[in-house]
Amino acid sequence: MICRRLILMLIAVASLFACKGRGDAPALPVVDTVADTVVILPRTSVTFIMGRDLSAYNPYYSLANQYYRLNPDDRTEVVVDSLTSLSQVFGWLSDNPSPDGRPYGIVNIVSHGNEFVDLQMTVTPGGPRTSVQSLRQALADSLLSPPDCHVVDHFTRIYLHGCAVGQNQPLLDLLAEAFGGRAVVQASKLFEYYAYLSLNRNPQSIRHYFARTWYAFYHPDSSYNETALVRQLRNRYPSDTIHWREGLRRRLQDNPSQLYHYSFTVPCLWDEVFTSLAQFPAVNSLQQRRRWVADNAAFRALLDQTHIPLPYFQIKFYRQTLILDNDSLAYGLRVRARAGVICLIQPLTAPDSIGSPFAPFRPSFTDTAFFAFSRPRYLPLPPSLRTLKGLPGSPVPPFL
Repeated sequence: MICRRLILMLIAVASLFACKGRGDAPALPVVDTVADTVVILPRTSVTFIMGRDLSAYNPYYSLANQYYRLNPDDRTEVVVDSLTSLSQVFGWLSDNPSPDGRPYGIVNIVSHGNEFVDLQMTVTPGGPRTSVQSLRQALADSLLSPPDCHVVDHFTRIYLHGCAVGQNQPLLDLLAEAFGGRAVVQASKLFEYYAYLSLNRNPQSIRHYFARTWYAFYHPDSSYNETALVRQLRNRYPSDTIHWREGLRRRLQDNPSQLYHYSFTVPCLWDEVFTSLAQFPAVNSLQQRRRWVADNAAFRALLDQTHIPLPYFQIKFYRQTLILDNDSLAYGLRVRARAGVICLIQPLTAPDSIGSPFAPFRPSFTDTAFFAFSRPRYLPLPPSLRTLKGLPGSPVPPFL
């Protein structure tokens, strides 16, 4: 027991030296050690709703907003729905420390996203969407100021609510780094959405669902053909016996158990800058633009990250004239690529104890079959001290 107390004392001292900055900072969370168990006092939780719904067919943000305000199990003390960028989230957390003087317990970030490339949430206001590339560049340019350890620490759980964003491990790792490298970022490997459990659309009946998904692609310049999509889905998923046409014809559910679809575009952006017009590539004709794509392996590698075949992309070229800091001119080539995606969604349901046939299936938050976690950059506690008790009803990831 003396050894174990010594270990905890060393960890506490190391935490104090690792978190410098404010002389009047609040004390670190009270940690008690009884029978090899670490106990964290209850903490404040906050949810960030990072967008507005563009279509009544997909009220993702509005339902999530009500869910985290009203649901008895997952509601948070604070819900912020006025931000759109990661840098604004950092600023809000730094400017609004938890009223209990302890770091935040749960930080929910709700943003449309996809497992292919990025999140709808931008890195900075008016800046690029949050992707591995844009985050890496923002970190290199010191554009982000993460909250310090009095706001977000090793026991904070950052839960990213997007659509299968947990499939993008590099993005989770970079987001954890952007938050200061202390907290772990968690995201679902499955599609996430919110729906009414009751037919009368009572806001208190909104539930959080996980779902299986299947993808088909189309060129955004043309309307998609149902027969062609069914053929594509059968070829992509030959072992799945799904009523493809039923899902393609249903945009809104009558109840949360039904197969339905959601359509969106996956964007990719490429920029190059040249110091003279003589260096600028010839991309005036269709043939020249096709040759540029064929010769640019790095651009094709960017599209390959989406796992969407090249013929489904609409690719447009733009020339820009730039004024540099020294008042000299430069010439930019911007290439925008977009692909259309049809996502078929089958919710996972589990009838509850009162007989509701549409209750959502709730996996354990530690289940790595359903969730991905950013890889920790700090040394874990010794095995005998890894049991954590704290946030009621919120299981803790197993790496603590």
